[in-house]
Amino acid sequence: MLYTHYPSPVTRYPLPLRLVTNIKPLKQNLIILLFTAIGTLSQAEVKDTIRPSVDLHEIVITATKSERNKLEIPSRISVIDADILKLSATQQVDDVIRFTPGINVNRGSGIYSQRPRVTMRGLSGDEQARTLVLMNGVPINTSDDGGVNWNRINHYDIERIEIFKGPGSSLYGGNAMGGVINLITKKPDKPQEIFSGVSFGTFNTIRQDLNVRLRSDEGFYGVLSQYYLQSDGYINVPEEDRSPFDIERHLEAVGVSARVGFDESKWLNWELQYDVFRDKRGEGVQIYAPDGNYRNFNTNLVRGNISGGNENTSYTMSAYYQLENYYNINERMMNENYSRFDVSSLREDMGVFLNINRELFESNTLTAGFEYKTGSIKGGDYYQTAPYDTIYNEGQLSGIAAYIQDEQSFLDNRIRLIVGLRFDHVIFSNGEFYSTDPWSTTPALSDNSWTKLSPRAGMRFNFIENFSAYLSYSHGFRASILDDLTRTGWMWVGPKYANPNLGPESIVNYEVGFDVFPTSNMKFSVSAYYMQGEDFLYYVATNDSIFGRAVYRRENVTDVKTRGFEAELEYTVLKNLRVFGGYTYNDSKIAGFEERPELENKYLKYVPKHNASVSLFWQNSFADISTRAMYKSQQFADDANKQVLDDYFTVDIMMSKTFRDKYSVSLDIQNIFNNRQMETINYISPGRLITARVAFNI
Repeated sequence: MLYTHYPSPVTRYPLPLRLVTNIKPLKQNLIILLFTAIGTLSQAEVKDTIRPSVDLHEIVITATKSERNKLEIPSRISVIDADILKLSATQQVDDVIRFTPGINVNRGSGIYSQRPRVTMRGLSGDEQARTLVLMNGVPINTSDDGGVNWNRINHYDIERIEIFKGPGSSLYGGNAMGGVINLITKKPDKPQEIFSGVSFGTFNTIRQDLNVRLRSDEGFYGVLSQYYLQSDGYINVPEEDRSPFDIERHLEAVGVSARVGFDESKWLNWELQYDVFRDKRGEGVQIYAPDGNYRNFNTNLVRGNISGGNENTSYTMSAYYQLENYYNINERMMNENYSRFDVSSLREDMGVFLNINRELFESNTLTAGFEYKTGSIKGGDYYQTAPYDTIYNEGQLSGIAAYIQDEQSFLDNRIRLIVGLRFDHVIFSNGEFYSTDPWSTTPALSDNSWTKLSPRAGMRFNFIENFSAYLSYSHGFRASILDDLTRTGWMWVGPKYANPNLGPESIVNYEVGFDVFPTSNMKFSVSAYYMQGEDFLYYVATNDSIFGRAVYRRENVTDVKTRGFEAELEYTVLKNLRVFGGYTYNDSKIAGFEERPELENKYLKYVPKHNASVSLFWQNSFADISTRAMYKSQQFADDANKQVLDDYFTVDIMMSKTFRDKYSVSLDIQNIFNNRQMETINYISPGRLITARVAFNI
């Protein structure tokens, strides 16, 4: 089913409401598609035309680290449930996330992208480190580059995705300055379930999946999920810019995840998880190396947690260890001069978390917790051609944190107040750098530390039937990545020095929002926010130069301002027929930059001002059908706003049919109109992708 009804925290009485909307279309095709689809489907034969309530009062955990009704939280929360994941044309899990208002996904080469980025609230689409991503509550951002390996996440293993928008540092600390995305995996609810599937698609893309889930009567359970993905790929360089060395950007990847647990205890439930991921991703260039340029993001993840409690007190303790072994072959030809260097890096991240919730009174809940995290890098660039340089760097970033949050309700839960504060102390240590010429003399990597306080306050109002509103203030920050703290070498800006003295970026957010329920089967949500950021990291030229090029260094030098607006509509037209619409506006600019005043009032890179989407999900006796369309306005690929990426419009369609409740066939068509958009200045998207799939579930 595509809907769930939870009891409302507010007593429901009939109240006449009229919702008037005046929509100015961003793209005429988007509106035509929506109304054509609704008109067609409204005439179709449906099994049951009862008009049920939409999912008005969903329970979430990410926003407060406790189970809460969404209408009790003074923040904007989005949830992607298992049905939406199942019914979307999807090759990777971020294919589904990109339709959520407030989210910006940069995956310019489709499944062949090396390091896709998912960001929020207009905080620059090339900085994944400003959005925290959790897997079952533990972070999977790396400390070295702040990135998330979205390619290793098996979307068939995800039960739901909770998205907490806006700074979440009062509970989650660094990386949460734009928001938090929590990926929650499936847990068995049957004694035995086996899912297996095979798909074939464009560019000879083959995927095989196997999921086994077991549960005993005593409360023990186990999950084993595995997938294999291979594709010949495509040339992602525009035809007019190609060189003789450009080849298809191919890939091969395999992932295995195993989980065992027990959940029938009052005070001692537990779960253990072990993930293995191996891949080889071509970069589309081949000169002399047999396989051309390629990268590996080989990853191992170990996670464990225990939890329990009663009606007044609950706790969760988690620990994790993530090791990413990154390897890259990089060969280049410039003016008939050939060079090659290989990159090998070990990125380690680990942490321990404790969270306790205590209901002090009937209307008051206290949440407190402690965290310890540490991340390290040991890596180098090893040149295979003259002058045979070696560039090696290592360092460690560790932090301890404690937080407390109080939730108080008034007037029979018609007003709910949340106040929180978190203390973070972060230490950079063990920095080391070694290089042959030309980097033999570089700044010393001295130890450094800093502290940060992250407050949060918000109120949710539920006075009027079918209407809920909130106000909030929150603070966010993110520490520098280890790459900028430790590595001297070549970046996209040119040569750069490490800077171990970098402090954190920070931002404050002021937000207001409301939810309206004009009828029992419609929900309309709006949020507006204003954010001020200080000490944002930026590359600044030093007085040094190498080979005639200025050497850069990251500095805390820029201030930013963002004004934003989000709107979302959910409408259950008929039973098993739902329509979603979303719109995001972001105005994100550099507000202050003394070193480069010419960049002030320029827009941040890779942040579209307008983003709109519409989705239709229909389950009927013949087939399950979905249509999802998205429009993204133009964006800039450089800080000076001279390199412009054009706006684009895409439509995805998915159709599936189940036989005898066990067997299914499906057809996914992504980007059905074959719009070859560009998410970066250099690479073009793969265009239309068609995937056929057969599967069974017993």
